[in-house]
Amino acid sequence: MSFVISIIDTVLKEAEKKGLENISSVKVSVGAMTGALPEYLEKYFREASKGTLLEHAVLETKIIPVAAECSDCGSIYTPERSNGYLCPVCRSSTGRVIQGRDIVVDSVICD
Repeated sequence: MSFVISIIDTVLKEAEKKGLENISSVKVSVGAMTGALPEYLEKYFREASKGTLLEHAVLETKIIPVAAECSDCGSIYTPERSNGYLCPVCRSSTGRVIQGRDIVVDSVICD
């Protein structure tokens, strides 16, 4: 629910700054590492947006997979539990997550 409240707050602040009305859709990218499930985000968005400018808007989600960059060889890879999250190229454990841990509002569509 905290993710949904954050999305709503972000959109409402931007809508107020830009004078937006009649918002029909909010598109967000959801990082796989967040643990947020799109179906729950969409369900709670409907509930939490009641009585706001977003009450009739639809939340559209897109899952962003986790990606890491190896600090040793520079490879970009998907960390996997089966290999201990090591770089599949050089087997280093020095990778850093570069994608998939945020929820980002991509766009707001108005009628």
